[in-house]
Amino acid sequence: MTRLVAANRVISTDGKEIKPGVVELDGERVVNVSALLGERPFTEWLGGTINLQYYADEQLCAYKDGKML
Repeated sequence: MTRLVAANRVISTDGKEIKPGVVELDGERVVNVSALLGERPFTEWLGGTINLQYYADEQLCAYKDGKML
């Protein structure tokens, strides 16, 4: 089952910002990133900034306040 998390800003690996943005996670792996254009059911609002970074095995992961989501 996937988890949806939203924040004021999502910063991609190339430095581009999505304001506000939503990240879809399958476990710790990012499966989709998009702009938050309206209310989405079952979306957890985290606020602040989510940074997307590649983990050691080239898996795209999301981080908030230095902790993996």
